[in-house]
Amino acid sequence: MAGEGARVRRDPHRKRRIVHAAAELFAAQGYHGVGMSQLEKAVDLQRGALYHHIGNKEALLYEIAVSPLQEMVRLASEIAARIDDPEERFRELARAILVNVADNRHEWTVHYRDFGSLTGERLETVLALRGEYEQIWRDTLRAGIERGRFVAPDVDLTTRGILGMFNHTWLWLEPDGAVDPREIADRYCDLFLTGIRAG
Repeated sequence: MAGEGARVRRDPHRKRRIVHAAAELFAAQGYHGVGMSQLEKAVDLQRGALYHHIGNKEALLYEIAVSPLQEMVRLASEIAARIDDPEERFRELARAILVNVADNRHEWTVHYRDFGSLTGERLETVLALRGEYEQIWRDTLRAGIERGRFVAPDVDLTTRGILGMFNHTWLWLEPDGAVDPREIADRYCDLFLTGIRAG
């Protein structure tokens, strides 16, 4: 066991592989439908080594749920800082989320379906990150309204409606599908920008 623990600690990528394998299992069977023995078999680790990397099952769910969301907050913040034009910023935000969903479909499946099983600070962190990400879209919409580019009487409702178009693509979006995720994003943008564009 000690030899295995030392070997595991020397592998910096092992935790990421555990999280990805668990995401596949949780996506297929649901968080509550997967037992620790299944996780042990999937990642070829004994329980002690598995706990060494993840702590417990809820901690593993948290890693799965929070990782793609943290990446989206990072990407969206960078896009907001880099692109001043509200319409082009909308398009870049849209492309970024659909590429992320396509590349991390298992993780997003678990995120949307099971994040409510988190408790305490873990749940609060995920909810705070979701709010931070939503705020970037809301600020983009407000910037367009202030410049006379968009018309949206209810900013919160419009923002949630727009995000709803993207947030459920985990149900069907494929990274190697017939249409590239970026093109899907542009088609979505054509739909809602036509609805909110001033004039």
